[in-house]
Amino acid sequence: MPSVTETKSEFWRPNHRKRSPADLGGGRVLIVDDEPEICVYVALVLKRLGFESSATTDPTQALEMLLREPARYRLLLTDQRMPVLLGLDLIKRLWASHPDFPVVLMSGYGWGIDPAALTGVGFLSKPFEISDLEKALCQALRGED
Repeated sequence: MPSVTETKSEFWRPNHRKRSPADLGGGRVLIVDDEPEICVYVALVLKRLGFESSATTDPTQALEMLLREPARYRLLLTDQRMPVLLGLDLIKRLWASHPDFPVVLMSGYGWGIDPAALTGVGFLSKPFEISDLEKALCQALRGED
């Protein structure tokens, strides 16, 4: 049986795909996190899962991007705790115009957020494993647990 380290490093091998892009449908994900390192890491993982991505550390800019070109993005993946605009507020503003837009909310603090209460929202608790991200994507895109 492979060790955890071998299993994780296997994910990054050039021809390794746990899921094919068709499994999750691919498309462009908008990543919003005030920590640039998180944006880079998530973008790399999404690429391996068959997605393209754009990223910003500014939630107000993200909202403008989504409202200007909603069809360009398949999913919003946003952090909860950010300066200027919280992730849940970003989602509410987006859903005011596009109520069915798929979203994943990331949080390292929990903030008393009950993932079950977030209907239609994939939830990702930081720090997370790649499999946790896949599960949150499936939840947001397909309504799967």
